[in-house]
Amino acid sequence: MEENKFIEWERVFVAIDGNNIAGYCTFVKNDCIPDAKYTPYISCIFVGEQYRGQRLSEKMILSVIEYAKKIKFNEVYIVSNHINLYEKYGFTKIDEKKDYWNNDEKIYRKTIT
Repeated sequence: MEENKFIEWERVFVAIDGNNIAGYCTFVKNDCIPDAKYTPYISCIFVGEQYRGQRLSEKMILSVIEYAKKIKFNEVYIVSNHINLYEKYGFTKIDEKKDYWNNDEKIYRKTIT
């Protein structure tokens, strides 16, 4: 994100509260799993501490999914080590892999309808 190295359809989604960034996430071709066969990813999901509990991550994820649908993707993925977080948004765990730093991560998928 910092270097703005995005391909044509990749994006940063930002939740704004006045002049403050309340949260953000990215929609990218690749995430932190080397040689993964999955794409595209909702990645780098972050919500500021004072904004947590307001379902901001859900709102951002839904915005990304609408964008993905608009540009003709049929599914999206999230890499995470959280348990029972993304399932509540309709994601299903489909795989487990090591990330670039050799940490165990789960890969979740959501089919876009």
